[in-house]
Amino acid sequence: MQAWRRLTPRGRIVLVFGLLVVLFGILFTSRDLIWLGAFACVVAIGALLMVSSPVKGLRHERRLAVTSVPVGTEFGVAIDLTSSGGGLPRLLHFEDVVPPSMGIRPRFALSGGVPSKGYRVGYRLEGVQRGRFRIGPLLVRSLDPFGLARNDMAFVTTTEIAVTPRIFELGGLRAGSSGLSAEARTASAGLVGQDDVLVREYRRGDDVRRVHWRSTARVGELMVRREEQSWQPSTRLLVDNRACAHAGTGPQSSFEWAVSAAASAGLALLAEGSTLELADADGLTFSPDSDRSIRRTQLLHELTDITLTSAESLAAGLFAAGEERRPSSSVLAVLGQLTDVDLATLIEATPRSGSAHALLLDVGTFAGSRQGSAQAHYAMELANRGWQVSLATASTSVPNAWAALREASGVLAT
Repeated sequence: MQAWRRLTPRGRIVLVFGLLVVLFGILFTSRDLIWLGAFACVVAIGALLMVSSPVKGLRHERRLAVTSVPVGTEFGVAIDLTSSGGGLPRLLHFEDVVPPSMGIRPRFALSGGVPSKGYRVGYRLEGVQRGRFRIGPLLVRSLDPFGLARNDMAFVTTTEIAVTPRIFELGGLRAGSSGLSAEARTASAGLVGQDDVLVREYRRGDDVRRVHWRSTARVGELMVRREEQSWQPSTRLLVDNRACAHAGTGPQSSFEWAVSAAASAGLALLAEGSTLELADADGLTFSPDSDRSIRRTQLLHELTDITLTSAESLAAGLFAAGEERRPSSSVLAVLGQLTDVDLATLIEATPRSGSAHALLLDVGTFAGSRQGSAQAHYAMELANRGWQVSLATASTSVPNAWAALREASGVLAT
């Protein structure tokens, strides 16, 4: 059965023809018909044996020009083929498996096998959709010179490529009306002892060896070392990834706009030296007690993998376990469709000493609807409660929305 499957339609016709001719030759005692039929059968069987023999020492190496690219960027792929030579002559067809979103599978053929000096072929793909994808395996089809039989083989190795969110160059922000001066924020971030160690209130689970007794005696509450030598501005970057809060499909959806805006804003904050916390509707990606310094690669890694969630509230991303209900750090939120419950949660999360900024999406426009009044109402309510808000539609670019937010909150000299 396996041999029959390896025959091409042409090979099956030749084999069946040969068998019928042999049968007729026997029935009519015709030696010529028997020889003709036998020759056809031998040719078909010979083709099967040719393609079934292994291609000696066939190896390949796939090389990518980059390991990650932003959405919408082309990148090159090169395949190096080598072989130890030998074996029967054959036609080799190659096909590299690529994600459907990146284009058509590249195909090429080599007549007579792989040259002794090796062979290189290159092609280009485009990262249209955010995420992590695998290129490969490389499929190999061995054909005989007459096209009577084929043998399909595949390498097992694949190569990963990460398609990161689209990044825009954005400027900086400064605290809006809800924030205090830098000096006030410095004072409220923690108490500094004589040994220049920042401290904070004790939280359940803290190591008792981190207790700062001098500050504990002065304040009257148990204080622990924060193990930071100087104050740095801290910002919680919230990405609204609730499925119920977004509309549209593919790269043009409101969720992909939000992820791109969050990545661009996060990199801008990191460039200013901010300590960044990344959160979504499921909670903090980095816990408050862990290292808050999210490097560029870490931020892009998290936002490359972020997906929509079934969560219905933003509370988990705004309030970590054990935190006070009014955090002292600043908040930058990229928000989808809001409800009255969401509005109350955001108002409750307005920082007591930091600033609060929001990029609010008019989600209906991403599904082809007209600009609605509900999101504009929520934007006004947040602005009245100390938030700096920029309302964006499907036609608003990330840089333009960010520029509006900068204008609302005051622009730093750059």
